[in-house]
Amino acid sequence: MSQWKGFDFHRRVQPGVPLRLPAADCPGFTLSELLVVISIIATLISLLVPAVQKVREASNRMVCANHLRQIALAAHHFASDRGRLPPGYLGPSRANDAKFPEHWFEGQWVGHFPLLLPYLEENGLAQRLDINFNPRFVSARKWFWSRPARGPGPPHVGNYTVAMRQLKVFRCPSAANYTPEYNNPSPIGGGTLLGLHVFNSVQRGPYTSAWRDEYGTAARFRPLGRTNFMGVAGCGTGTHPFFNQFSGVYTNRSEVSLGQITARDGTSNTLLYGEVAGTFAWYKRPETVDISWMAGGGLGTYLGLQRAADGTLLTFTSWHPAGVQFAFADGSVRLLQYGETRWGGGTRPPNNPNWLLLQQMAGWKDGSVGDFSALVE
Repeated sequence: MSQWKGFDFHRRVQPGVPLRLPAADCPGFTLSELLVVISIIATLISLLVPAVQKVREASNRMVCANHLRQIALAAHHFASDRGRLPPGYLGPSRANDAKFPEHWFEGQWVGHFPLLLPYLEENGLAQRLDINFNPRFVSARKWFWSRPARGPGPPHVGNYTVAMRQLKVFRCPSAANYTPEYNNPSPIGGGTLLGLHVFNSVQRGPYTSAWRDEYGTAARFRPLGRTNFMGVAGCGTGTHPFFNQFSGVYTNRSEVSLGQITARDGTSNTLLYGEVAGTFAWYKRPETVDISWMAGGGLGTYLGLQRAADGTLLTFTSWHPAGVQFAFADGSVRLLQYGETRWGGGTRPPNNPNWLLLQQMAGWKDGSVGDFSALVE
């Protein structure tokens, strides 16, 4: 007769009589034992989560660096075809670089990222744009308006439609992804920057002007495609005797060649592109304002390197804990540590060695080819 644990499988089952197995030989867990097991599991999870986050951040940083490398390579291909790098952006005429507010009323206010589209496998997108990218041509019509105007004019439907395309190559996976606030015209309202102009003057020091679209009620034009990368403008161009020496490669209507950089500061010493978090406005109101990739041109370094959690939109910032990644003019990608480079702006430069070191790396013709190891990881 077959038996298992004292149970006779051949025993006749009587109707209405429940069938019971004998009790298990081993006793259950006590409360104290369960608490010990739970505490061990919690400890393991607490050790595992930071490890997973560290691995994820390392992966994001690699993707971010790869995107920067792709953009720098596209710029190199452009330079190979045209004999020079693309103009930083098409802002006001060079004569009005440092004139405020005159510079508001002229210029296409478009960055050079659209010029890189054919080298990023987006040639079809580039051909749909209605913009004159000649760095010597100055227009009163902005890329985002359909006619010249001193104030907001009718949207340029074709250009807006192209600008709404989200392109992964312009995004860092560590950066926050959100829907900008819209229809708030106040200074602390949300939206997307449509163009930036970095300049310097005796009266203002280094300064940045920007156009912003708060979208209003035009739902079909929001949100625009955003960028977490910008070209390096340094302290811009203008009239200030100190700051003007730190003009970056990508200033207003710039026409710089790789050969010129090599002959001056050297491509391995000169910043070309860097990260920008794109989520914080001037008034530290989080997640309201970002930068359109159509405005991807030049951004200033004069405010220093800042962490995205408390940084400003108008300088190079990052969500990476260690620092901000940059593509150099030689095509290499390296991380610059934050290094106490932050500054609030003004007409007199700060007495800060790390801040000065950053500006020397941003400028392409200041003659500084010293030791940058204090910032470079």
